[in-house]
Amino acid sequence: MKEILCFIYDGFADFETVLTCSGIDGDENYRVTYIAYEKTPVLSSSGLKIIPDKSLSEINSTKNIEGLIIPGGGTRIFKPELGKLIKQLNEEKKLLAAICAGPEFLAKAGILKGKKYTTTAEPQSYEEKKEIDPFPRDSYVDTRIIQDGNIITAKGHAFTDFALEIWDWYNLYDTEKEKDDLRKDFTPD
Repeated sequence: MKEILCFIYDGFADFETVLTCSGIDGDENYRVTYIAYEKTPVLSSSGLKIIPDKSLSEINSTKNIEGLIIPGGGTRIFKPELGKLIKQLNEEKKLLAAICAGPEFLAKAGILKGKKYTTTAEPQSYEEKKEIDPFPRDSYVDTRIIQDGNIITAKGHAFTDFALEIWDWYNLYDTEKEKDDLRKDFTPD
């Protein structure tokens, strides 16, 4: 079975990935594995307490890993072990999907340079916190969702579009009609 990782951390926005992950887990060929820096309970922004399946240190190989999904959240702490995993998956052209402020992790790993991306994280938010803006703003696109190669990024309110785009990447639709019908039902005109 192919594994798709979902990185979770204290304060992550669980609603941004619930639809995505439930659709992936509903397919017999894939399973979502929730990862975190530590294998201790993580508290989401809505108060859900989740125990990760694995810590980052338990990931020794990317052989059976097909991608990484990163939700947004208020408190984003970037550590080198996450950066290493992001860079490895990017080199292997495996899916890297991040939503809302989650693309900050991709930016800090250095893989957004020269790539079109979107995010909800605004430059002034870094100025207010007296932090350096990690994003290469010259390739930012003000859109709900965008894909550039193996990287999918979305604004936080586009969580349905995000799910549908990821499902398309993994060919989770039974027919083109199902794909078209879901897009018509779930995305704005």
